[in-house]
Amino acid sequence: MKFPNDCIYSGTLIHTRLKPKFHKFFYNIFYFFINIDNLDDLKKKYIFFSYNNFNIFSIYDKDHGYRNKKKIKEWIKEILKKININEKKTKVFLLSMPRIFGYAFNPLSIFFCYDLNGTLRSVIYEVKNTFGEQHCYVFKTNKNSKRDNKMFSHSCKKNFHVSPFWGMDGIYNFKILNPRNRFYSSIIMKKKGKKIFQAILNCRYVKLGYKNLILILFKFPFLTIKVVLAIYFEALKIFIFKNANYFKKPVLKSKLSIINK
Repeated sequence: MKFPNDCIYSGTLIHTRLKPKFHKFFYNIFYFFINIDNLDDLKKKYIFFSYNNFNIFSIYDKDHGYRNKKKIKEWIKEILKKININEKKTKVFLLSMPRIFGYAFNPLSIFFCYDLNGTLRSVIYEVKNTFGEQHCYVFKTNKNSKRDNKMFSHSCKKNFHVSPFWGMDGIYNFKILNPRNRFYSSIIMKKKGKKIFQAILNCRYVKLGYKNLILILFKFPFLTIKVVLAIYFEALKIFIFKNANYFKKPVLKSKLSIINK
């Protein structure tokens, strides 16, 4: 199985809150999907793209992993070591919104870790909240994931505060498509066995190149700002019109959940 190509995924993100009161919204979105070993080469290839420098589109190490000046790759090495995967025999791809004109907020970024045969071995969900915190859920696909064709599914206990309208008691069910000519992911949260929330991301493959970078810029010039505004706007509607319960943010105990390593 060959490795996926560096590309853009463009599509729709849908959030559906089922309980205690129904609330649904969606917006169009795009993500870069890039082999982290190619970041230095891409900044030389495209004048619109930079790695750790300001540009129209840019990826910064400090936005991921350690969230400091250390490279994403160093953080990935540490994670792979914890789950007994040989990092020297692994290719890692990052699915994430880039910074646009220097700004980005990624509620969710995903790392896909492939062996040298192109087989997906691990998926790392990097989740951020609006309080500046981050938590990662790490899964090995051969141990704690069920596979149906090219779709993987796995589950774990909720260990990170994201929304002030949810407590910490919940189970996440993840379903994710191995990225190729399209990308799909679904995250369902259950409480006492009942589905209370679902987020679906459904995207099509867009070739990475100058033409499509320009088209994406004109289609989503303020996407990263829009994401943050949408979070606060929808939260305000839930609070005012849906009379939702408010949960105080607990102290972050851990930045990492390794599921059945």
